[in-house]
Amino acid sequence: MTIEQALITGYAVNQSEAVPLNKLSPADAKVSADHFVWYHLNVQTAEAREWLRNNSGLSEIVIKELITEETRPRVLKDEAGILINLRGLNLNPDSDEEDMVSLHMWIEPGLVITTRSERVFTINDIDDLYRKNEGPATINDFLLQVIDGVLDRISDYVYDLEAQIDTMEESVLTAELSQIRSLLAEKRREVVIIRRYIVPQREVMTRLYREKIDWLNEDDREYIYEFSNLTIRQVEELDSIRERAVLVQEELSNKINDQMNRTMYILSIVGSVFLPLGFLTGLFGINIGGMPGTENEYAFWVFSFLMVLIIIIEYLLFKKNNWL
Repeated sequence: MTIEQALITGYAVNQSEAVPLNKLSPADAKVSADHFVWYHLNVQTAEAREWLRNNSGLSEIVIKELITEETRPRVLKDEAGILINLRGLNLNPDSDEEDMVSLHMWIEPGLVITTRSERVFTINDIDDLYRKNEGPATINDFLLQVIDGVLDRISDYVYDLEAQIDTMEESVLTAELSQIRSLLAEKRREVVIIRRYIVPQREVMTRLYREKIDWLNEDDREYIYEFSNLTIRQVEELDSIRERAVLVQEELSNKINDQMNRTMYILSIVGSVFLPLGFLTGLFGINIGGMPGTENEYAFWVFSFLMVLIIIIEYLLFKKNNWL
């Protein structure tokens, strides 16, 4: 693998066009906030890590964050620029969405570096826009579009979770209990996993809004403020989903307990009815001398009538005591 293959995609962007890059150049190729270079690197390659260490001109702390495959969302600002770690849904084949993928961004005037270990579809969307010459023209727009793409997919996922909980609430009285219980347990697991990343991501948006970043204007800061509110709503929705899932779980448990109690009640009634009958049939079924009625041709019918009479008496007794 060559060093060019460590570059997933890249562009030299100005106000009018975005020129695709097919190789990595020293980071001093950056020009200004209105004319910037974007490199998107696969840090699973040794070449990408080598370029970051030897040619990026970044500090050791920033480089370490960029090449780390699994990190929590965070913001790190220094004099040159700002590092942002985000988490996005894992939409890769054979992957669970809640196992969120990491996206690392280093942004400074004239230079944007993004790194990942697994494919991030928000970056793919921006790449597609650049191919159509419709991508963000400034680093401000680039940052906002990345955040918007990541959070928008998370919002869709959270709303889908909420819709599934709605469906389970409606069908809890009619659907197969074992199926709902397993599905509910899976959704609660998803909420726990994704919430673990959304909460620190909320703090990222809040801190990003509060940081004094020269190349972010007031309009950009307003957008970031809205992103902060969006992450707060996502956390609140996840908390609501988790609480509703608990209520559905309790309703399921109550229904199962009611069914078990009714089953036990029916079995108790049946047992109470057949206990004296079983005793009498067992008593008269012994094969020893001296059994009454063995010589009487009507003894069987008399015994059967007695059994029916006992059942009627038991029924009236249960009815009188409201046991039925």
